[in-house]
Amino acid sequence: TQVIKHFLLAFATLGVPKKIRTDNGSAYTSHKFEEFLSEWGIEHIKTIPGNSTGQSIVERTHQT
Repeated sequence: TQVIKHFLLAFATLGVPKKIRTDNGSAYTSHKFEEFLSEWGIEHIKTIPGNSTGQSIVERTHQT
């Protein structure tokens, strides 16, 4: 998927994180994505729906 390709590029540039935090968008909740993170040993933290405060820095960075 495009999301996995993006993460692989980010890993090559920035290194592999121990944890990532995402919203509950379908791209981040798919079985394929969860399997990908598991293979890399990355803990996946999902934000609470409707709680934009926890995601505000990321949202601001991405201008969403």
